Amino acid sequence: MKRNIFHIGALMLMFTCIVLSACMDDHDAPDVSNYSVTKQTSVGDTTISIHNFKDKYASVFTQNNAFVLIEEDEIVEGVVVANDKGGNLYQTVMLAEYNATYDMVDPSRAIVLAVKNTCLYPYFPYGQMVRVNLKGLYVGCYSKLPKIGQPYFTSSNNLRLGPMLFELCQTNIYLVGNPSDYTNKIKPFELPDDSHAMFHDKSYQNYKNAPMLVTVTGKFVLGDDETIFAPDELKDAGMGVDREFKIGSTIITVRTSTQNDVSFLKMPKGTVRLTGMMSFYDGWQLQLRSVDDMEIISE
Repeated sequence: MKRNIFHIGALMLMFTCIVLSACMDDHDAPDVSNYSVTKQTSVGDTTISIHNFKDKYASVFTQNNAFVLIEEDEIVEGVVVANDKGGNLYQTVMLAEYNATYDMVDPSRAIVLAVKNTCLYPYFPYGQMVRVNLKGLYVGCYSKLPKIGQPYFTSSNNLRLGPMLFELCQTNIYLVGNPSDYTNKIKPFELPDDSHAMFHDKSYQNYKNAPMLVTVTGKFVLGDDETIFAPDELKDAGMGVDREFKIGSTIITVRTSTQNDVSFLKMPKGTVRLTGMMSFYDGWQLQLRSVDDMEIISE
């Protein structure tokens, strides 16, 4: 009897490892064709744009750490322009507003959809249009980053806005169309130097402009072709490492979580183009989505 129990336990452990490995391997993503974690019928028509919704709740989004429960049908939609596929954006899906007039996704009008699950990208792939009924969910900001989620207590017993429960995807989220409908309409906001007003005008340092999908061009201050982005021994309390990146005469932070594909990238000496999710904390901060988000321009 004990042997049978051991065999069953071993099989369950093997199955768990296979599932987790599939989630972490970009080349062997889970087959989700016969299973959906989102609502199978519509959550209703869109009632407000992401941009207007953020303005409507500006009193919440202008605070460092605040949130509010949405008690009515507020339905927003956006295209997935960043997810956790590279492992650097933990429990995070970034939704950007689609502009039908110009037939493009606006990288500067976005919000984070935070979901409590360690493998979101198979269900929320790049380019997927996502419609969210916010009734029963919370919106607010965590360190000035606007997001949709739920409150939780930190290890220091502080109440903060964290990810929503994974199960709520089945009642509050509906997928519209296919990723291929929007993939080619996503263009990051290009910042080849620091001449743009966002680096000089403090009015850009607010909820309206965070998060953004951007591409920046510059050099790592500590770039030497050897030092990796995020060694485990340098991680802070947030399990990440900050690196200085110089754009013209301006320095921004490139933040990377440890123990993922991006964290082991080496910081090059030369000029590079980086694409990722830009937000504002004490200064501008960029988070790469995957290893494909770094392009070396010159050695």
